[in-house]
Amino acid sequence: MSKSIALQITSQGGVQMLQDDQVDLRELGLVKVSRASHVEFDNEKQTWFVQSAKTLEVLRDDFKTREEALTWEKAFYSPGGQGWHEIEDETKGEES
Repeated sequence: MSKSIALQITSQGGVQMLQDDQVDLRELGLVKVSRASHVEFDNEKQTWFVQSAKTLEVLRDDFKTREEALTWEKAFYSPGGQGWHEIEDETKGEES
């Protein structure tokens, strides 16, 4: 079963997306990877949380499983997701 991957082509012809092992972008050229978030376990609350790597803000902290947190994180940081602007902003200064 194939799964879909959301990506965005920048005005300079670059590809911007969440990393996914299904696609080896190295076949297209130089790859630059930046962390969008951290998925961690809160020992006191006994829940998983997603934290922005850029702002260190805890975005959500009520996941019962790591898989739930990863699924939410992917939707949040995918093109069109609420957190996409954090990733998009990182590349704006790099285009010339």
